[in-house]
Amino acid sequence: MSEQEEELHEVLVQWAKASPEGYVPFYRLFYLPDVLDLKKIGYPLEKFEALFDLLEDAKVSQAQTIHRLLHTPGGNSIWNPLKARQLEFNVRAAMHRYGLSDAPSILRRTIGKAFPGDHLTHLAMDIINVFFWAALAQIARDYAWRSPQLEYMADYLEYPIRLAFGAESLERAS
Repeated sequence: MSEQEEELHEVLVQWAKASPEGYVPFYRLFYLPDVLDLKKIGYPLEKFEALFDLLEDAKVSQAQTIHRLLHTPGGNSIWNPLKARQLEFNVRAAMHRYGLSDAPSILRRTIGKAFPGDHLTHLAMDIINVFFWAALAQIARDYAWRSPQLEYMADYLEYPIRLAFGAESLERAS
């Protein structure tokens, strides 16, 4: 077996494994080329497992907390969704500079798989957005040594998850 075949086999074994209870979480059903592309740029699924587990176990009350935060006119005194969107584009620009331009589109597409079907609710879209920001924040932290403002951007983008799920749950995800 060639080195490339061995690597593909390793990815397939990791990608398709079920939880100890026999349940297969949504992130184990991703499109295999996306899984391989994330691994190729240095971000295998394992890097996001804890974050995706939070998404997998999200409750309606947490989604409602996120929804209120995203849709309060003008934001609140601590956090504003418009600023978060601006920082998202700054993080995307940094990722592009560091050779990770494919990562945001792959992450957005894969996080959307948490809500299969043709119809996405407003709450589901809000959850997808904030978990996408949290995934971007994880990558941004890895490059904060090159660009220190990425640490601040990561903190800002993670705020909705910290608010809805608790700061300690995000610490486990990082």
